[in-house]
Amino acid sequence: MKLIQFSQPPLFKFCPPEYDITTGCNTLRVGTLWGFRSEENDHLRDEGEGTFEYRIAFPKPTHVSRDWISEFEVEDSGKAHIEHLSFNNGSVSTTGITLSGSSHNCWIFCVSTSGNAAGNISTTHENKWKIPAEKVQEFGSLLASLLWESITFDDLPKSLVDRHSIQQISSGLGLEAVFRNVDYVDREILINSENDFPIERIRELKRSIPFIKPKKFCSEQEFRFAFFLTFKQQRISVSSPAKILNLRQIDQFVVRTE
Repeated sequence: MKLIQFSQPPLFKFCPPEYDITTGCNTLRVGTLWGFRSEENDHLRDEGEGTFEYRIAFPKPTHVSRDWISEFEVEDSGKAHIEHLSFNNGSVSTTGITLSGSSHNCWIFCVSTSGNAAGNISTTHENKWKIPAEKVQEFGSLLASLLWESITFDDLPKSLVDRHSIQQISSGLGLEAVFRNVDYVDREILINSENDFPIERIRELKRSIPFIKPKKFCSEQEFRFAFFLTFKQQRISVSSPAKILNLRQIDQFVVRTE
């Protein structure tokens, strides 16, 4: 299991009263990235969640290296449109590139860095609980552990199950956990040369799509615990809906009596 960690201030989870784990709720719901596209609550739904369309534009036809332009190759869920591509004596020129597609579906647990006003989140949910700053990494690690224990074949993409044996899947499966703030950014970037947007930034852009949202959501001040299922160290999309994690494992073995 791979954990990518970041130092953070205290975090706050807004929720309905019946799902407040500090007042008796023993389960925690971890949603999926694609699931936010069909969220029932109009205030929280983002139909473009996990999708992306970014345009990197040059003010005029500009020479770019083959290595740089090859970074815009995307997986089968995406595409790259290269504008006014031309070749001259072995060199490549373009006026811009539009990169679009969809991120892998992953499990997401959303909180806010604000304990007061958190946009649509705080106006929709009346209760909240706090994760102290010094416990953020431990909290995320616990979620990762609970998720890992809950994974079944129903969570795996059908294409993976069809092509590999149980032994191959068991040995190749992993969970990558990334904890970080959401960035609220514009989706068009004007640059003068590839040096303004180097290969490392292109790679980071493609991998950070689950943590990028339109500026209209910036009042939510969101922080995400994201959990990517991997096979042979490559991210794959989870097939299951949200997970309901049991915070008290013993509850599944006992029944309350009057």
